[in-house]
Formats: sequence, structure tokens, C-alpha cells
Amino acid sequence: MDRQQMESCLERVAAYRASGQTAKVWAEANDVPMRAIASWCAHARRWQARLEGASAGPATAPRPSGFVAARVAPSAASASVRLELNAGGARLDLHWPLAHTRELASLLRELGR
Repeated sequence: MDRQQMESCLERVAAYRASGQTAKVWAEANDVPMRAIASWCAHARRWQARLEGASAGPATAPRPSGFVAARVAPSAASASVRLELNAGGARLDLHWPLAHTRELASLLRELGR
């Protein structure tokens, strides 16, 4: 969506909000599909931030990337995998049962997104 379209949608959102009407009533009176006004309202904050040159969401720390060293305990009798995850100020120490390695792989894929 280009700048002009965002500005046009934001003007309509401002008009709708200033009207004090329900979305359905305003949309019908202004010949705007209800789904359109709902979508515009959902995107309004991000569009406004983009037009102002800022990020709409909260500042997030960059995701760590690169090689992760892993040590395997010498005893084969271990029934779980121990993971230490550090992200910013948060630390997670996880002991995952070896019987559920597929679920662990799924979790690690999600964390990597």
C-alpha cells in the first residue's frame, strides 16, 4: 500500500472514530464495506507509525544467531536433554526427555523463527 492510500484510509478511520457511531452504521452511511473499516482500524496504528517513519511495534532485541555449542554428557544413561537458552536478560534452563525428541525439534524450530 502506498503513502497516498494509507493517508486516505487513515482519514476515513479518523472520521469514523470522530463520528461516535458504530462501525456498522458508519460503514453503511459512507458506503464502505464493513470488512474494510475493520481492517483499516486494525492497521491504523502501524500505518501512522510508518508514515511518521517509526516502527509501530515495541522495540525488540535482535535475535541471536550463529553457532551454538553443545556438550554431550559422557554417561549414556541420561534420560533427558539439557538446554540452556539465553536471550537478553532472560534465561531458560530446560530438561527435555529423550523419549520426546520430535517435540523438542518442533520447539526449537519455533524458537528459531
